[in-house]
Amino acid sequence: MFEGVFAAVVVTAAFAALAYLLGMVSRSGAVGGFVVGAVIYASLGWQGFAILALFVIGGSALTRLGYRIKRSRGVAEAGGGRRGARNAFANCAVAIFCALAARASHDYEPFAAAFVSSLGAAFADTSESEIGQLLGRAPRLITSMGKVPPGTDGAISLPGTLAGVSAAAITAALALALGLLVGPGAAGFAALAALCGTVVDSILGATVPRLGNELTNFLCTLVAAVIGLFLAA
Repeated sequence: MFEGVFAAVVVTAAFAALAYLLGMVSRSGAVGGFVVGAVIYASLGWQGFAILALFVIGGSALTRLGYRIKRSRGVAEAGGGRRGARNAFANCAVAIFCALAARASHDYEPFAAAFVSSLGAAFADTSESEIGQLLGRAPRLITSMGKVPPGTDGAISLPGTLAGVSAAAITAALALALGLLVGPGAAGFAALAALCGTVVDSILGATVPRLGNELTNFLCTLVAAVIGLFLAA
């Protein structure tokens, strides 16, 4: 038990420090990321932490991809794409709960699937947004399919959608390879749940934009986790 907690603290502290030095997160983001990572590592081991790292590294890379172009269009993330603590908890609070539930439950697999689904949704949502803003020439509002400017809340595009599908599939495939998911069917369900979460995210963005990005992200991961839990059970 102590060895597991010690490893969680050491690994996540090193990862958070490196992420800060590389400009991936702000100071608050490094602290928040350390808390998130330590809990997930202590609950699901290095395998669960690897899924979190995929989201953090992949999401940061996509945010930086074509950053100058996105900034010229007025759709780039503020602060050079450095994520803060609010962003960390908005995207990972549900994953933390699922990781703790998986550790405490006698029925490990459904909560592990919910964990993968929630982080898959966070990664897919980031991918859809960043790639859609960069390559989506004519995004459409999900509720009306009318053309809207890039960066509009609730806008979707073909490049963004394909990026989201890829991110959800990659997350599920990695979880399957690491043993967090049992069988291709479980991986398929986790990826599907993640994509359902991003659809809800887009609908909320189009219909209730005043919710704000953090709350919308939280609800996106929550819906994905609930669907993933239901499908796994």
